[in-house]
Amino acid sequence: MTSGSKAQFALSALAGVVAGASQAYLLVFINRSLEDGQRNASALAVSFFGLCLLVFFSGVLSVTLLSRIAQDNHYNLRLRLSRCILSTPLKDLYSCGPQRLMAVLTDDIGSIVQAQDAIPLLFVEGAKLVAALVYLGFISYKLLILVFGFLVFGLTSWHLLQRWARRWLKLAREADDALFGHYRAITEGFKELKMDARRRRAFLDRELRETANMIRTRRNKASLIYALAGRWSQSLYFLLIGAILFLPLLGEQVERESLTGFTLTVLFIGAPLAAIVNVTPALGKGVAALKNIEKLGLGASAEADVGTGAEAIDLVSTPSTLELVNVSYRYPEAEGSRGQHLGPLNLRIAPGELVFVTGGNGSGKTTLALIILGLFSPDSGELRLGGQPITQQQRDAYRQNFSAVFADAYVFDSLLGYSNDELQARVEELLVLLQLDDKLRIENGRCSTVDLSRGQRKRLALLSAYLADRPFYLFDEWAAEQDPVFRDFFYSRMLPELKARGKTVIVITHDDRYFHMSDRLLRLTMGQIEELRPALAASA
Repeated sequence: MTSGSKAQFALSALAGVVAGASQAYLLVFINRSLEDGQRNASALAVSFFGLCLLVFFSGVLSVTLLSRIAQDNHYNLRLRLSRCILSTPLKDLYSCGPQRLMAVLTDDIGSIVQAQDAIPLLFVEGAKLVAALVYLGFISYKLLILVFGFLVFGLTSWHLLQRWARRWLKLAREADDALFGHYRAITEGFKELKMDARRRRAFLDRELRETANMIRTRRNKASLIYALAGRWSQSLYFLLIGAILFLPLLGEQVERESLTGFTLTVLFIGAPLAAIVNVTPALGKGVAALKNIEKLGLGASAEADVGTGAEAIDLVSTPSTLELVNVSYRYPEAEGSRGQHLGPLNLRIAPGELVFVTGGNGSGKTTLALIILGLFSPDSGELRLGGQPITQQQRDAYRQNFSAVFADAYVFDSLLGYSNDELQARVEELLVLLQLDDKLRIENGRCSTVDLSRGQRKRLALLSAYLADRPFYLFDEWAAEQDPVFRDFFYSRMLPELKARGKTVIVITHDDRYFHMSDRLLRLTMGQIEELRPALAASA
């Protein structure tokens, strides 16, 4: 929270206390009016209506300021969580899973903001409650002790019910992650589900229905407990009034004149109690959401503060030789299987080399690519660029030397940072070169559409990589979805052109008919690199 936000928070809290205390002090005027009748009516009226105005304006000020702070916090929380996700190592993100991250960015942030929105009400209603109790002390300290005893008993029993309800909310929140996974299956696998009625019924009737029903049941249980807690706490003050009015032993301890003020005050207390109880479920969900975010540990092992404009390592003053020195990496062990092991690997790629990497499925090609790109940190060994070891703090800057198009490349609907007027001519040229000019337009850095075939989306991703104009390029099975003509265009023209421009290019591929075009051919087998002579590999 910034110093300005802290000042606003202090002012809004003060205004809330003033609003609540003033509203409680209205009881004094009401009680006096009932006791005095028409005596001093004009003086009391002026004070009463003046106090009403004070309650109105201070209440509006408190709620407005705190709501503004809550929205600022919502804004900052969205950016902070997004920044934390982008600065979290890729390995940790994989362990979280996309559905859990989506649940955090949507459901959890919303729950936290709803909890923050409830804070202004707590200030106002809490001030009312405290001021009413103070007034009760003036009426009769015996009544105050009695009311305080009821409150302690009520809050204790209420707290026990709250803990029970929060437990069910926590279980419901955990099931939300599975539900978001099912939503992802709907949005990404709808074609497969439409094609197979049996699979679709199993998905809807078992997977989705069971998870949704689990969430419904758990939230219903939490709501029931919250309702019991709320009604129980609201009923206590009626029991208290009845005890004073109808139990002789208690009623005789209080002067009859004080009973009117006491009854009004206790009835007044009911409203703030009810308001506080009603916002408690939102607070409970907010606490559960915060704990879930903390449990994910986003940003706990952040590589760098992303978005700070980290620059690439200077390639002019240092040779751009890329080296892997005794690099080893093991995937975490999954249930029922051992984690895949890669290495130890020793590899040296000279500036301007065109290197092909091949190997069977599961041989570790993509893992090797992620290590080279700095997205995975090796368990042992080190990466070197120009002879300089890459430390954890330098990893983000190191990655800025690479342009990559992944096998599952995500295509953004804008060029994101590469949309100035100087690049527009290059954009138009690349659209024609990649045969996308009849499929979309790019104006002011934004694509007219990304509703393209997989091959065309890969071309659009290649366009973005070209605009970045980095020293290193890495392509992971880029040509797999291309037609024969464009596949040949990629290998025969685009890769040699990059090499001619002095770029170091690494291509993961199974297209053995083009192996002869590489400077070096590497084959990955069982986590180990074997270097082949391109001519021999092409003829094999």
